[in-house]
Amino acid sequence: MATLAASQKKDARIDLRMTSAQKEEVELAASISGISMSQWVLENLLSCARETISRSNHTVLELEDFDAFVAALDAPMNPKLEAFVSQKTIWEEQ
Repeated sequence: MATLAASQKKDARIDLRMTSAQKEEVELAASISGISMSQWVLENLLSCARETISRSNHTVLELEDFDAFVAALDAPMNPKLEAFVSQKTIWEEQ
């Protein structure tokens, strides 16, 4: 994980409520990793956030669904849609 640049100020907070057992588990994981609990939580929270964002930005299709998708892209455009997209936009009309 990239280190925080010296010029970046940590100016935001997240407060978490957890059980004592959960806190002990996080403290143990941080200790095993050799970093502070705050740093361990931050690194793992960001890793999970990035993974969630990445999954939301990608579409995975089965092979037959992909073939249908490509066929739809290659098919002739619906005449009504073609007429719509060929119209001038509001800012082009002025």
